[in-house]
Amino acid sequence: MLRIEQVLELVPVGRTTLMRMIERKEFPSGHFISPNKRVWYEDEIELWQGSLPAESRRKKSAQRRAKAGQLR
Repeated sequence: MLRIEQVLELVPVGRTTLMRMIERKEFPSGHFISPNKRVWYEDEIELWQGSLPAESRRKKSAQRRAKAGQLR
């Protein structure tokens, strides 16, 4: 199970954008394990990523690699 911070590491958007995507049903809504704690199953995120157009996935992958290189 992934917390929102972990999801944001996998999905290259900000917290506000992610919440908007959830509201518009463009991203898995996750599961509340307590009144204020939401988690996502990693396989749900992977399924969502797999449903994106191939060009979009390549761009996002390149962005993550570039960001990782900047952190070193």
